Amino acid sequence: MAGDGPSDGVTFSGEPVHSRSAEIGVVIPALDEEESLPGLLGDLSGLGLERAVVVVDGGSGDGTVAAARAGGAMVMRSRQGRARQMNAGAALLSTRWLLFLHADSRVGDEALRAIEGHVRGGRREAAYFGLTISHPHFYYRVIEGGQRVRERLSGLVYGDQGLLIRRDRFFGAGPFPDEPIMEDVILNRRLRGEGGLVRLPASISTSARRYEEEGRVRGLLRNVALMSRFLAGGEPGELAARYPARRWSRGEDGVSSRGDEGRATLLVFAKAPRPGEVKTRLARSLGRDDAPEYDKAAALYRQMGRMIADAVAEAPATVTVCYDPADAEAEMRDWLGSAGARYWRQGEGDLGERMSRMFTRALLGAERVVVIGTDTPAVDTRTITRALAALGTADVVLGPSRDGGYYLLALCEPHPSLFEGIEWSTGSVLAATVARAGALELRVTFLEVETDVDTARDLAPEVTSAMESG
Repeated sequence: MAGDGPSDGVTFSGEPVHSRSAEIGVVIPALDEEESLPGLLGDLSGLGLERAVVVVDGGSGDGTVAAARAGGAMVMRSRQGRARQMNAGAALLSTRWLLFLHADSRVGDEALRAIEGHVRGGRREAAYFGLTISHPHFYYRVIEGGQRVRERLSGLVYGDQGLLIRRDRFFGAGPFPDEPIMEDVILNRRLRGEGGLVRLPASISTSARRYEEEGRVRGLLRNVALMSRFLAGGEPGELAARYPARRWSRGEDGVSSRGDEGRATLLVFAKAPRPGEVKTRLARSLGRDDAPEYDKAAALYRQMGRMIADAVAEAPATVTVCYDPADAEAEMRDWLGSAGARYWRQGEGDLGERMSRMFTRALLGAERVVVIGTDTPAVDTRTITRALAALGTADVVLGPSRDGGYYLLALCEPHPSLFEGIEWSTGSVLAATVARAGALELRVTFLEVETDVDTARDLAPEVTSAMESG
């Protein structure tokens, strides 16, 4: 959604994504973990590596986000599901090493030193910890012993034993399969099968809360039955029905239906789909730099815009198309439709000036405002709903694109200086915006990383298929 000039939208070209200076990125999936997070984040403060910590929230209803910020972590809002949350957090970080931990884990000094030794020792293998359960009852020592036996005999390693892995290997071998349970076991077995999963000389502890809530014997029997069925070929989706959730589910996207988004406006930044004036980088990447390729690129842009307009039509917000050039309103209405939508001219200035102007205007009558472009096919009503909900605990919500920009920005108040001095159409846009938000002491929440379409290689098969069918 970048490269053809600022009117194309709100993401820009460059490198992905965040925290390049850190040696290790820590990913913590969370859902209603207000009580657990302070302990884990406090432990991680003792890690002797430059680190970036991201808590990936699945839509908590308690103080999870506040606890994450208080502990110095970045906050991300993703679709609900542990595998999805961990994958989303990993995509946000660009660190060489990734460490996945459950929110109810505790990491002592011995484990911290083991992490440092593995990373600084140049090891390529993925690694996990031994497991202890943070409860004094002898019953849990028996469970720990049983896990050690299973680990030796069958290679079973669970997610609450953590996973330390190089980023390139994680995305090469994985990531976590999108399953409701057993995602950790599936990936760890894959890593072990490749001969590259070792046990660190230290343990981490996990909470006994599930056993205490369900009953110790009942919890153990349920776990044994689930694992036995899985090893016998049972599908994780079917097994999940036998594994009741500890937390109230807010749906696939981690968004409740409480209707707490308030009066909201969705700004859709778009440029008239005229050949030679939109997606010129895409045209050049399609082959020849001539009129037929410009026609094709403009047609693709038109299809994407129509797809996104349809996909966000049910968002809980007033849709407002911010268009350019000034003489294009009739053309834009014919393209994106008029039913239920307003049309505003973007006006003069660079992209930052125009976005700031549109936010200021929209916030005169709305409490929350989201801006998107028209070349990120993954954006839909659920994306907008998550962004609006995330504004309940953030001042700025950003949807990072893989090229170093952002495909979505949401605000509750106008912040003109957030858009000033940004080098638009570069790979530093996201980082510069985050830095500016920090200087303004604004709380930032990230959404999942998505791909905007700037060149032919961004046209993933599923995107092309969706556009052709549309």
